[in-house]
Amino acid sequence: MSSSEPWQSDLEQMYREMYPTLYAYALRILKDHALAEEAIQDTFCIACAKREQALSNPKPRGWLMLTLKHVMQNMLRAQRKVQRLLFLTAGEEQPAEAPELLDVDVLFGDVSNSEDFRLLKRIALDQCTIVELAQDLGISVEACKKRVQRARKRLQKKLKV
Repeated sequence: MSSSEPWQSDLEQMYREMYPTLYAYALRILKDHALAEEAIQDTFCIACAKREQALSNPKPRGWLMLTLKHVMQNMLRAQRKVQRLLFLTAGEEQPAEAPELLDVDVLFGDVSNSEDFRLLKRIALDQCTIVELAQDLGISVEACKKRVQRARKRLQKKLKV
């Protein structure tokens, strides 16, 4: 594959050289092949967007490792938020030991396409407020609260089966 820009060949070379190391690191932390590959893809998307910063860094490979670390931290943080959302019900506390972190879309694939799950993800991952969500949906705040409450109950019911 020939590159039209010099920075592309530099990033391609770093990708080829660093992929095994980055993959081993991501797999060790995330414990999932698909998530590890996704984290590396996100890392190189960031590297392409910040190519000048990445390539002018005195240690570009270290820059990549640090960027991957931050990407994985963000992924794990987002997963914990979703897990907290799933365990939070009226008066119920999150278990002391949360289950192993997994890709939420894969884990709940049968419900992830539902409107309910999208609502709950907007609140948990995007940290969208009920007011913002109501505005986006074009409904009243009270209607939005009720929709989210019903979505939580339906999801919890599906997960208990």
